[in-house]
Amino acid sequence: MAPVQYKDTSYKKMKPTMLLVSAASSFNGPLVNPSDSKLDPESAALKVMNMIRNLTFDQLKAAHLKDYQGLFHRVSLRLSQAAAIEKINMKEVGDAVKTTAERVNGFRSDEDSSLVELLFQYGRYLLISCSRPGTQISNLQGIWNQDLFPGWECAPHLNINLQMNYWPTLPCNLTECQEPLLDFIASLAVNGTKTAKINYQASGWVTHHVSDIWAKSSAYNEDARFSVWPMGGAWLCTHLWEHYQYLLDKDFLKNTAYPLLEGCALFLTDWLIEGPRGLLETNPSTSPEHVFIAPGSGGQQASVSYSTTMDIAIIREIFSAVISSAEILGKSDTPLVQKIKEALPRLPQNTIAEDQTLMEWAQDFKDPEVTHRHLSHLFGLYPGHTITMQRNPEICEAISNSLHKRDGPGWSSTWKMALWARLLNSENAYRMILKLITLAPPGEKVGFEGGLYTNLWTAHPPFQIDGNFGFAAAIAEMLLQSSPTDLHLLPALPRDKWPEGCVKGLRARGDTTVGIFWEKGELQEAVLWFNNRNNSALRLHYGGQVAEATVEAGHVYRFNGFLQCVEIWPLDKCPF
Repeated sequence: MAPVQYKDTSYKKMKPTMLLVSAASSFNGPLVNPSDSKLDPESAALKVMNMIRNLTFDQLKAAHLKDYQGLFHRVSLRLSQAAAIEKINMKEVGDAVKTTAERVNGFRSDEDSSLVELLFQYGRYLLISCSRPGTQISNLQGIWNQDLFPGWECAPHLNINLQMNYWPTLPCNLTECQEPLLDFIASLAVNGTKTAKINYQASGWVTHHVSDIWAKSSAYNEDARFSVWPMGGAWLCTHLWEHYQYLLDKDFLKNTAYPLLEGCALFLTDWLIEGPRGLLETNPSTSPEHVFIAPGSGGQQASVSYSTTMDIAIIREIFSAVISSAEILGKSDTPLVQKIKEALPRLPQNTIAEDQTLMEWAQDFKDPEVTHRHLSHLFGLYPGHTITMQRNPEICEAISNSLHKRDGPGWSSTWKMALWARLLNSENAYRMILKLITLAPPGEKVGFEGGLYTNLWTAHPPFQIDGNFGFAAAIAEMLLQSSPTDLHLLPALPRDKWPEGCVKGLRARGDTTVGIFWEKGELQEAVLWFNNRNNSALRLHYGGQVAEATVEAGHVYRFNGFLQCVEIWPLDKCPF
């Protein structure tokens, strides 16, 4: 049957109707029983409605833009000489109009760098949209879940997804967007203290794989590969130390971060046991959502072992953060810090497997799914910092071999982008961009992994928002890497793909804001400025060059392509 053709076009003359919606709930935080809440959702919703009901569409849009642009315009990015006007739904080039789907489908042939810019800024925009001070954390689908029974319960998953949602907050200059995560960690610590005491007879606090709006900390009621993993809270605590390293806010470290890190470390020191190797081990232990072939079982799959590489990497990261924090706060002589210092050298070391990959478990088990989506055993390289190209070249080679074997959905591709960037491998980081910018068919049950939907959301499938945020963080990692004392400029720039470009407003550790300009694939200029940093030395790295400069808060420093400081001016006189 042919489709019905409607000839009546009078609807085109109708005045558009604007629908206003205001909603609220009595939810008053994860630690308040709903029956004890004193919030009145009806009054709250009406109050907002009364504020907006007489506003025109243009007034509402102007208020929205004003609300977002203060955060959004902190960072600008231009790659090559893409001068076309970008829009979320279309791109106009001359008389041609391309839909988003056409742009994504055409990326492998035209490799339009403006689409990369758009996807980077889109990730930042989405994070501004779903995570602000006073809101809930961004979960698996952010605020965009449309289902009554969503995939994976639309819950915060703490074995990669929640953490990835917040990877861009610090390097992409969206610090305020991290506040809901910091509040959530504090709530998890309250509930996790009960879980540690009741389930483990341990001190401190612990959280597992899946949480919820009530800050659930207990183990997930599922298969062992999902439930036997008490490292969720510890991974989240690495964000606390990162927050301090970026902002150098000593009050935050003293009053917020350190108490939570201390509680986390108390659990970890109780959780470690002395094993037959004479080392401190975790047991039982899993590598999130992955399995191995149990030796002597005739091919039977198992997931529970001891001292998985990720367990030890997260513990090493937390212990190092506690020691560094204690030194800053004058707490190095406490019993906990002394215990941690004794424990650190007794943790198992990273091991290279027979196939020259990084070993994922304590033993070189056979892997029945070498392309598995999770990259848990590579945590020490990214987002961790205990593995570096400079200190651990052989381990990094094993990580490279591991990455070549793995595959997976959208979020996994963006994690690989960041890992390849830490390996200073721009070619493979860019290869992950090509993999991600592929049009995903609609629907949940399709024979496809990864890609983008027509609205540029990342696909698992089904839809998960984490890959959008991971992409923004990974692009930042390709352009800038840092420690509080070192700044690496354009460490993984794909020079043949983006020969010209500039980025302004990225944040680096050590309270540093950075602008970078390059031409013909080579650094031309870097501009740095600081808000809270004391007078101190900073090493700049570009290619094989290293230069040291003394910098301090309140000044802007301009360096040329040879890392020579050519201009200094007061921050309040900054032209941008």
